[in-house]
Amino acid sequence: ITPLLPPPAYTPAIVPQLESYVRSSVTSLSSSTSSSSESTPYHFDANRTLVKLYQFFPHLAGDGGVVSLVLFLALLEFPSMDYVALTCLVGEKVRGREPCLTLARCAELLESCQFSEFWPTFRQLLLLSTDKAGSPSSEYDILKQAVSSPAAVLKLRKSIASILALSYRTAPLKIVLGALDLDNVDALKNLVQSEDYFKGVIESVDSSSVLFVASGDNTKRSRVFKEGVHFDAIASLISSSAAVHVE
Repeated sequence: ITPLLPPPAYTPAIVPQLESYVRSSVTSLSSSTSSSSESTPYHFDANRTLVKLYQFFPHLAGDGGVVSLVLFLALLEFPSMDYVALTCLVGEKVRGREPCLTLARCAELLESCQFSEFWPTFRQLLLLSTDKAGSPSSEYDILKQAVSSPAAVLKLRKSIASILALSYRTAPLKIVLGALDLDNVDALKNLVQSEDYFKGVIESVDSSSVLFVASGDNTKRSRVFKEGVHFDAIASLISSSAAVHVE
């Protein structure tokens, strides 16, 4: 996709190729069983270029179906600031209707570390009808399939786990299960055993708590999760792990 990017000029001639890339990126999530190399590589600059071209040539954006796919891909890059960077380029008309409204709520919940509340909101993307979404059925069908894909869910779980591990050495099992949208301790253990990434984040799991791998961040003050301490207290830590894109 890199040869298509036209620094410093923007030409509408590349819009179809960029749209094809975005659709392919989201579709590949649906066909993947994990967030591995099976998925089409994420390319922030390509997505930003497309959204900027829609700014310059609004008639090319249609009903905003492809924009919702771009924002969905950016959401999956949490805790990076990609979503914030891209949504600032999207027109108010598109941002003010579904599925962009629900995607914005999902982003807010992730950024405030309200992880257990995030998952039900994320799944609401599956419940919106095509008419309510206001997007072409082809793009919205692609989005719905990606939302329910194992690859997308796994990618989000990895990101959330990284934030928890950044803040806490130990946390109650119930809290971690809710944050990762898992039903029970066996599901968490299976996740750790089956995915190498989690082996590098979670040291052990027992019937009541989760011990995260020690790091310079979660051992500074020997922090242990306590009842009454909410995850919004660690929201500020996201900025330290986010990869901020500067134009």
